Amino acid sequence: MKIIAKIFCIGLLISFYGCLPGIGEWDITLYEQKIEGTSKAIYKYDAWGGRDSHVSGYTVRDTTQKFTIAGVNNLPISQLTDIPNKNLIQAIATVRVPYEEMKDLEELFVPVETKKIEIEGLNLRIKYYQDKDLRNMKRRYYRYQFNGFKETRDSITFYDLNDIVSMDKSPHRDSIKVKKGHVIIRQRENLGIVAIEIEDLTLSNGQDSLISNLSCVLTSKNKIELSEFSDYGVFKEKSTAPNNGYSK
Repeated sequence: MKIIAKIFCIGLLISFYGCLPGIGEWDITLYEQKIEGTSKAIYKYDAWGGRDSHVSGYTVRDTTQKFTIAGVNNLPISQLTDIPNKNLIQAIATVRVPYEEMKDLEELFVPVETKKIEIEGLNLRIKYYQDKDLRNMKRRYYRYQFNGFKETRDSITFYDLNDIVSMDKSPHRDSIKVKKGHVIIRQRENLGIVAIEIEDLTLSNGQDSLISNLSCVLTSKNKIELSEFSDYGVFKEKSTAPNNGYSK
């Protein structure tokens, strides 16, 4: 009986520690956006571990470092608002505001607070908005299939788009231009790019009030490769497998 009890306890310990972040195997989906002027990058990650353990978020790492869930230091952000560089990373986050304070802000959609912190030797400026405001601005969602694109330093323009969700409302658009910063490119082996996800946030000059937040998913009519996009201003999916970490 003592032997059986010991085996049972060992089994429980293995099960328990296998669920902790950084211990055991993780199935990681990872996206990398390089930071201009440095060897560092911002990583967007989504990882599943033992017993359906799930962690996700954003973090900054040197591109030469091994990516491990155990070493993740989350950035307190929900979305980038510009292309990151060695001098400044700009982002937004949401915060719950008491109802009595909400009334003064609900028409303006302005940030309730702005913070500047340092992480990995880089400056990060975060503008906090009411979560209600950001949700209201995300009500517009589109899904298009495009037939070509042109990338500049600051933006990407997609051409000859067909709406594959609401054909009766907007069957065709000649082009959509989005600023770079929070563009996520998904790929699959032998298929090339399978989807491009965009959060195109527009803020007014000076006051930083929310004007719009376009959410859309784009797919190409023709096969395109990840290498056709630059390394800056976009999150590129990195190939990973279930493992204890990730290295380039």
